[in-house]
Amino acid sequence: MTFSLPQANTLIIDDFQGMRTMLRDFVRLMGVTRIDTASNGHEAISQLSANKYDIVICDYNLGPGANGQQVLEEAKLRNFVGVSTIWVMVTAEKTTDMVMGAAEVKPDDYLLKPINQVLLQSRLEKLIARKQSLGAIEAAIRTQDYSAAIALCDQQLNARAVNPQEVLRIKSDLLLTLGDYPAARTLFESVLALRSVAWAKTGLGKVLFYGQDYAGAVQLFQQVLQENRMYMEAADWLAKTLDAMGDSAQAQQVLEDAVQLSPNSPIRQKTLGDTAYRNGALDVAQAAFEKTIKISEFSPHKNPAVYARLARVFSDQGSPEEALNILKRSKADFRYNPAAALQTAAAESLVYQKMGQAQKAEAAMLDAERLMEQLADKVSPEMTMEVAKALFKLGKKDKACGLLRDLVKNNHEDGELSRQIGAVFEGENMAEEGQTLIKASRNEVIDINNQGVTLAKQGDFQQAVKLLRTAAQQLPHNEVISVNLCGLLIGLMQQKGKTEDLVLETRELLGRVREMNPVNQKYRAYALALARLTNEHQR
Repeated sequence: MTFSLPQANTLIIDDFQGMRTMLRDFVRLMGVTRIDTASNGHEAISQLSANKYDIVICDYNLGPGANGQQVLEEAKLRNFVGVSTIWVMVTAEKTTDMVMGAAEVKPDDYLLKPINQVLLQSRLEKLIARKQSLGAIEAAIRTQDYSAAIALCDQQLNARAVNPQEVLRIKSDLLLTLGDYPAARTLFESVLALRSVAWAKTGLGKVLFYGQDYAGAVQLFQQVLQENRMYMEAADWLAKTLDAMGDSAQAQQVLEDAVQLSPNSPIRQKTLGDTAYRNGALDVAQAAFEKTIKISEFSPHKNPAVYARLARVFSDQGSPEEALNILKRSKADFRYNPAAALQTAAAESLVYQKMGQAQKAEAAMLDAERLMEQLADKVSPEMTMEVAKALFKLGKKDKACGLLRDLVKNNHEDGELSRQIGAVFEGENMAEEGQTLIKASRNEVIDINNQGVTLAKQGDFQQAVKLLRTAAQQLPHNEVISVNLCGLLIGLMQQKGKTEDLVLETRELLGRVREMNPVNQKYRAYALALARLTNEHQR
């Protein structure tokens, strides 16, 4: 899939009519005929959701509402733009905060006002030469066929692509997404064998992190920052790795240094707030959460959890009225959002408990429990832990432990989540009891899986299916149980013949797995195996 400049479907985003007209005239003189315009962030997102654009020229300042950085963030988050889209950010600002913030969402180029047609055309032509070969890769990514996307990357690299670094970066992201860490490591090391490249060294650090070689990962991330202290992704991963090693004080310092350099990332500010709160640095946490709320007002990262965390900070600082005010604001900002209402109810329960208002604390917790039932599988692990914390404070230890036990069982292979759950118990001075619960819960699921595998190896697929079916009913969010049950059902049908009920059950499970993790490595293989079974029946 290739295109030339005159063929490009183009969107121009600027809040000033005169600037929109000037940019539209520029691209018309370049031969472009398909041109849309938007005057603010809301219009831009509407256009991007409805049309596939080859080129987007976007001003950074868009008046009230989202700015250009936030429009690009949302467009990427909602997959409105892909690897082949050209995004040029136009700005009159030169402030470090703006430049760093915009750089982190990775537009393809910046143009500093005033601009002219010659400059714009020159930049666009260079970008088209670099980007036009990426259309097929983007199409594969959009259908979540990541293996095909990797094969297309390899094709281009073998054909000596004009943009090898970009293709390698896309391929490395796909390998990390698929969890193919050995292949990702080989790629990063091959790039680094030629020269020190920040993205490749950071990528290799991620591979070491996932392999739990935290010391090696820290060393790499620190090297990246020594070579380029503005490479914020390495700072984020350094903080994450230090936190995983239990050095949350150093993680906080890394994040504080990072927000000094680039303060406009809501995700980083929230992470700093969370880390500082765990460390008892309430003033730092307060400033970080307040900054997060401010900069994410029109961002896709606007998050009710931040309001709830800020309320906790105010409560711990002895300012319960401030805490209730921020929760009142959360209710207004996130009305008609049950997940946000759950966050607020759990936080209110904690605040009222701290104020000694037991009746109000109990009522808020009843609201939280009702909302958890209503939301069912849509409750995030983060939110489940917040509700558990509130239950502990109300003296409802059994309920809190039950929530955390189910959370471990549904995510028994997630070591990072187990660490966070351990931290919840530590906060209640129950570290040893928490570790016992986590270990027992994980082992229970592992034992069930192992029994299923043993039965399948013995050829007893019926008993294996019966065992894992019960487990899947009890743990509907456990990806491993669901995907293994798919495999057993397929084995049973291959052995005994298939029925409509078994085919339907397998399809539903595959849908559940895809929803939990679209890149599960066994998903596509089992989907193909099921398709072969049904096709054989049709023949």
